[in-house]
Amino acid sequence: MLLMTTFPREPLADATARGPVPWSLDLSTTDDPQVVADQLHDDYSNHVVPPSMRLGRWQLTMSFWSLLSAMVWLFYGALAASLFGTVNAIIAIVATVIVYSLLNEIFARWAIRTGLNATLISRQTFGVLGATFVALLLAANTTYYAVFESSTLAVALAHYTPDWPIAVWYAIVCLCMLPLMLGGVQTFMAKLNGALLPVYYVGLVAAVIVTAIRFPVGSAWLDFDGVVPASERAYPGWLLASMLFMGIFMNMAMTMDFGRFGRVPDTGFHTKVTFGWVFNTLLFLVNGVAGIFLVRSVIPDEPAAETGVVTALITSMGVFGLLFIVISQTRINSLNYYESSTNFSRVITSLTGRRVPRLVLVVGLTILVFVLMLTDVFSYLDRMLGWQAGLFVGWMAILATHFVLTRGWRATEFRAQRMPRLSWGFAAWMVSAGVAIWLEESAHVPDRLAAIAPLVALVIAVVLYTAVFYRAPRRTPLAVSDVRDEVADPWAEYVRCTVCEKSYIAYEMDRNLHADDQGAICDACAIGNRARHFD
Repeated sequence: MLLMTTFPREPLADATARGPVPWSLDLSTTDDPQVVADQLHDDYSNHVVPPSMRLGRWQLTMSFWSLLSAMVWLFYGALAASLFGTVNAIIAIVATVIVYSLLNEIFARWAIRTGLNATLISRQTFGVLGATFVALLLAANTTYYAVFESSTLAVALAHYTPDWPIAVWYAIVCLCMLPLMLGGVQTFMAKLNGALLPVYYVGLVAAVIVTAIRFPVGSAWLDFDGVVPASERAYPGWLLASMLFMGIFMNMAMTMDFGRFGRVPDTGFHTKVTFGWVFNTLLFLVNGVAGIFLVRSVIPDEPAAETGVVTALITSMGVFGLLFIVISQTRINSLNYYESSTNFSRVITSLTGRRVPRLVLVVGLTILVFVLMLTDVFSYLDRMLGWQAGLFVGWMAILATHFVLTRGWRATEFRAQRMPRLSWGFAAWMVSAGVAIWLEESAHVPDRLAAIAPLVALVIAVVLYTAVFYRAPRRTPLAVSDVRDEVADPWAEYVRCTVCEKSYIAYEMDRNLHADDQGAICDACAIGNRARHFD
């Protein structure tokens, strides 16, 4: 039962100067049952996750670790080794584990402390619309990966029905995946992936052992030097291989989206295990080296291709290889569909102020995935990775720079009414990303610059954001009182929104600028106001 109490508050001076005295706040110390029911499926996509709704450490870990089983991680390792040699690829993978672990510690801790997803955290650096673009970018990229992983599974199944059109398997995969993609972090996502995780790693180890027995190559897989001659490399092979892994900095946005469900007392565990060095070692090093070994052992004379890992697994293990692929794709697509649907939800809410049920989003996403599968997703993988690298490297660099230049998570402000629509930080991001994409696409750029386009984007983003952080004009403070200052503890009290009449944690609440009584308003309703009132 929701206990609701009204505490009269003296309005602050800046609030009374605006005119009418603000309404008193309707406070409670327990979760609103209606909010709990709504967010069981929406997973607080457009709200702060309150402390009471945080998850146990292993429930969160198993949900996020669905990311471990994507075929794309085996492919990245195989691709890096194919281009620049096995030793260089392994060095790049180790460097990637170190870099990702250090950065994920910042982003995971930030999300756990604030209960904010990547979109809400990004508002302070890019503005409300800029943060919405982050959500759109993340939704688009996870949709792409859902297409990639589903296509991989369809290709594997098609090995056994060569007379069937591949589109038939595309449709079957999408329809069979749909029921499993409806779960969220708070429902059965952890149970599904926790049960399948041991099966995945048993299968991966079995694949390596069977391959070593059936295709004995000794140390030849380690001695491979890559198809790009050393004389044609603008930089050392390990550095060039590292550029490939910079294209997936979007993982840090997903770290925030899941990290917000972590309990503050579990911060140390999550920054080391769930999102830290343990996770990244499994994700990049174990998967990457396995991918290198499988491809170099089974199909050493073929160039690394997106379907190469599938071919290696089925050639080595037969139907058991197919079963392994089915399990891995089920796990990773539960995350892809979850991330894509929740981020599309944020985009729709930010632009229209309306909430769309997650069921509708997942069904629509399934249709979109099927249509995109028909476009031959493998044909434009490399270009997508290049563009993605430029965009997400700049995003990560600016957020990390902001964290360093401020008091970290303690200085986080995200509420819609207190943020500009676009900020100078967004301009810095677009410039850095634009330069990176130009370096990738232009035929007139020196090879030494084109080869390190992600690094160039990182440097430009850091320099430009530092400049605008100190030089850009500050936003004028709102002429209303701050709900956070009107309650005893913004993390322990809930405030009823006068628009939707639901109670949310006081940390996200604000006073309504567009109401004469300045009643309390939740962030989702405040976004709706901004969609209707261009301010």
